Amino acid sequence: MPIVKFPINCNEQEIFNFCSEVESHAGVKELLIDFSSMGRVEPFSMVYVAKHIRDFNRSNQGTTVRCTGHQNKDYAANMAFFRAFGLKHGREPNCKDGNERFVPFTILRMQTIVDEASKEWKVAQDVIERRSEHLAKILSREDRGNLVDALTFSIREIMRNVLEHSQSRSIEYCAQFWPTYNKVEIAIIDNGIGLKQSLSANPFIQVQCDSDAIQQALMPAISSKNFKGARIDRNDPWHNSGFGLYMISRICRLGGNFLICSGDHGIALNENGKQHINLGHQVKGTAVRMVLNTSKLTDLSQMLAKFRDEGYEIAKESKGVGMYTASAASQMLSRDFER
Repeated sequence: MPIVKFPINCNEQEIFNFCSEVESHAGVKELLIDFSSMGRVEPFSMVYVAKHIRDFNRSNQGTTVRCTGHQNKDYAANMAFFRAFGLKHGREPNCKDGNERFVPFTILRMQTIVDEASKEWKVAQDVIERRSEHLAKILSREDRGNLVDALTFSIREIMRNVLEHSQSRSIEYCAQFWPTYNKVEIAIIDNGIGLKQSLSANPFIQVQCDSDAIQQALMPAISSKNFKGARIDRNDPWHNSGFGLYMISRICRLGGNFLICSGDHGIALNENGKQHINLGHQVKGTAVRMVLNTSKLTDLSQMLAKFRDEGYEIAKESKGVGMYTASAASQMLSRDFER
């Protein structure tokens, strides 16, 4: 029986290598995953690996996946990591919110958001912002302030992308805040069509591969729904302007980092630049890791105004863009729409 060992180090390259090794055993009768050497594990590692093992199981129903060495991995068990891919150990996903500045593995169905919005006579984006603010307050243990605002905005914009572009039926996420290190990490993944297929709806974008798609998606004013000739309601504060991912990545690059994966490729951004990553396997949908340096966060409206103006200059160079002015939602939280 082949044995795949979970890495000691949970940096993204080790995690991608682990997933590729699991994938290399597609079709075998039995596969053993050994978690005994698992050390410190963070939200992105858990969300990404859980989805990968679950997808592997679905694609290889003739393969029996067994696990060992997981019994004393209390943190991962408490974050509902093991249950998320079908191993009966630890807490279940969607358990109650954490109380130590963490949000355990959660699976949120898109239909739940739509139903909630319909019941309250609101748009789905309003529900997403409220849920995002709730998560931000859990992580920060604060009711208001720069950290709450930055987290609310960042989580909301990723969830909006899933709702508006991915065709995914669910969002999966978990998060952790380490005050001692001025670090908060949020990991969000979907099961949708991926960036390449989504952006193919824009006739002005030439997307040859997943790398192209991710690079385009990170540009301001690039969207599957914002292009010359597209019907856009400028009066709708939630209209799609293609600034969301750009704005979030700029916030994360203030001493933190941003990672986005789709298809067979990933791009990592930090204050020193950009790194392309060949995953070595396929990820169905889109996975995002946001790491914010809480000591670098200032007033949200000031940060976004600066990034917006710089984004406008970049967007002016993009041919076929429908509007290079960011939507209200890409520049602020909804409470400030009417100010």
